[in-house]
Amino acid sequence: MSHYEKAVLDLLKEGPKQRKSLVEQLCPKVMSQKKLQKTLNELESAGKAVSVSRRMEGGKNWTTWYMLPGQEYLLDVDAARIIAAVERLKPVLLRMPTVDEIAVESGITPQEAEKLAFKLATQTGWFNPAPELIRDARIRLGEALVCAVRIRDKHVAEDGKSETFDYDDDLWVVEEAKRFLKNYPHLLPKLADDCGEVVFWNREALRFLGDNYVPKERQRPFLVVINRGTGERLL
Repeated sequence: MSHYEKAVLDLLKEGPKQRKSLVEQLCPKVMSQKKLQKTLNELESAGKAVSVSRRMEGGKNWTTWYMLPGQEYLLDVDAARIIAAVERLKPVLLRMPTVDEIAVESGITPQEAEKLAFKLATQTGWFNPAPELIRDARIRLGEALVCAVRIRDKHVAEDGKSETFDYDDDLWVVEEAKRFLKNYPHLLPKLADDCGEVVFWNREALRFLGDNYVPKERQRPFLVVINRGTGERLL
């Protein structure tokens, strides 16, 4: 096998690729466009790759997809939904989604979602998360969302420093919080005026957290020192 063939096949192992995507990733760094087309033709002739032409959604133009033999099903609508659902949910859940979560997100039945999720596992890296992983990820998600509000409302600095809330040993929470504040602000809860307790979780956040989620208590102890001579309060 030539290094040109290997370069193409390594990309196709990730799943079907449009020809223009192969051009963008391989030309001219690895080979010229002419050499790429020659390599694709040779791979097809040898039965190592398959091409399928599809009309672009909502248009009249056609595009050519290349894939490994047996991967044609990945171009199906439901398969595309599964791949998109996994990619959307992973960064929110901080773990792989469950079959039921994939089904809800992609709008298909849990039975179909399970079948396709396992078929597409090589492309998506998906695995069915264990209950312990789900529990731990929910804790991480909730902590990040609460911290994001505290950063937004200036109760916690972007480096995690705060006179009110203790994140000294959990700076990962702060980093995740900044990501959620930027990318998923609609998931953030409403906190009390002092940013202590959660007043309200929106429905979508509770879908990921569960109705019984309670965030960790992070408020630092508030100490008051009284001057015995004057009765003045010294903080």
